[in-house]
Amino acid sequence: MAKRNGSSTLSENVTKKLKSDILAGQYEPGSPLTVSELAKGFDVSVAVVREALTRLATQGLVLQNPNYGFSVRTASEEELNSIVEARLINESAALRLSIAHGDLTWESNVIAVHHKLSQTAEYEEANQKLAIREEWSDIHRQFHYELIAACPNPLLLDICRRLWDLSEFYRHWSFQQQPTRDGRAEHKALTDAVLSRDSDRAVEIFRAHIQLTADNLFDNR
Repeated sequence: MAKRNGSSTLSENVTKKLKSDILAGQYEPGSPLTVSELAKGFDVSVAVVREALTRLATQGLVLQNPNYGFSVRTASEEELNSIVEARLINESAALRLSIAHGDLTWESNVIAVHHKLSQTAEYEEANQKLAIREEWSDIHRQFHYELIAACPNPLLLDICRRLWDLSEFYRHWSFQQQPTRDGRAEHKALTDAVLSRDSDRAVEIFRAHIQLTADNLFDNR
């Protein structure tokens, strides 16, 4: 039993690292993920890597083909538009429910993560070009998760989190230059509307925020 638990922990760690690398744009869309090479790089067994890749395939970040093995998901503007549409529908609903059900602890958490986000630099120099900082990406994800955290529907929350990962894949893959938008002002306006319990205003700001991100992605290619 201990051996099984150890193997499961290894697989979870590899899954987390691979997911982070894919979302950070370390692998090109459509590029192959060779099990043996990854196993050597992570210093784990082939079985552990295969389990990790299978998990990522269920999340939509990796494609699994019986004849060709595993590869990073491909990217298209049509799919991005579908992801954005699904996020606008589902996250708007989750945001309304979260505002309706959130308590003072939830409000405090929203304030705390927004403060952390506002104080964290978004970009850094990497390989002689501007890149989105991993620390900022993590806090940014926490911020958007916290806004909907009080939603009492766990299935809706799961859908929102899966769609977030898919949209992050596009954000990092498409990023080329620092956009001219004021993201901090957008996050501040969204936070203020949420804390004011103004659902209509919060959803309006959220929808504009997500749509602007999507519009920038392929424009920056």
